[in-house]
Amino acid sequence: MVEEKRTTIAVIGLGPVGSILAGHLAKYGQVVVVEDIMEKLLTTIKNEGIHISGITQVTAKIENTANSMTELAEFDPEIVFIVTKACYLKNVLTEMKNVYTPKMKIVSFQNGLDNERLIKEHLGIDTTYRVVINFAGNLIGPGKARMHWFQPPNYIGAFHKGEYTIDGTTRKIAEILSAADLETKETPFIKRKTWEKTILNSALCSICAVTGQTMREAMEFTYSRSLAIEILREGLAVAKEDGHDFGENALDRFASYLEKGGAHKPSMLVDIENKRSIEIDFMSGAIVRYGEKYGIPTPVNSTLTSLLKTIENQYSNP
Repeated sequence: MVEEKRTTIAVIGLGPVGSILAGHLAKYGQVVVVEDIMEKLLTTIKNEGIHISGITQVTAKIENTANSMTELAEFDPEIVFIVTKACYLKNVLTEMKNVYTPKMKIVSFQNGLDNERLIKEHLGIDTTYRVVINFAGNLIGPGKARMHWFQPPNYIGAFHKGEYTIDGTTRKIAEILSAADLETKETPFIKRKTWEKTILNSALCSICAVTGQTMREAMEFTYSRSLAIEILREGLAVAKEDGHDFGENALDRFASYLEKGGAHKPSMLVDIENKRSIEIDFMSGAIVRYGEKYGIPTPVNSTLTSLLKTIENQYSNP
């Protein structure tokens, strides 16, 4: 009996989310190849594996590493998870265009709005895939990440010829991720899930990145909490105009969710502190763009986007 060839899965980007994803996939028997531009990190992972702590304990050995898209393509991956910050997506796609083959199923495993559309445009392909991630963590060392929380499930959908749907690949990926203890469900309403996550992320990521507060601090202090509520209000109004109405009590539900935020820093604040590029254009900036498209004012999102782009410019273009 001929053994069925296993699917090779690529994970591009070994930040906290990429490390958690790769570690879980490898632990549960998937053939995984990881790609990152940091050679020291790849060497550490190849020699010592990936270690995930926090709400889960995962140790996994990963043999296959790549330092470029060219090297990654040599492993002939079938599923390619892009797990970089959304602000690096265009750079990733520019390199990927040289090695892309129709066999590859390209999946945005990122925050932000319209990443799947950007992939489609840059690669000129009919179908791309999008995951809405409901877990988070932070790096504590090379090849080591701490998983803070996971509110299952994650969601996956397909963007096919301008329409959102599900297909055999969404089903396969959902099964692979769920089998790796990262419960995931397929949905044809992935754009709605993306809107929900983006609105929630925009509220606390933007405020905390400007103020230096933890998520809990931002929701406990009267003035920052009122800003968060206005960001939610604007986002919900724009999403509704885009065809995604979250209901009459949506503002209360979204605010209640934010109030459960822990006493840790969101990723955008960590990026600001470490003088790295930030994802503001895919969060509050995206809400502003959609607001302009539909003629809906978004003054709070617009102000925070401008402030954060100014802060980023201070260290990226001194």
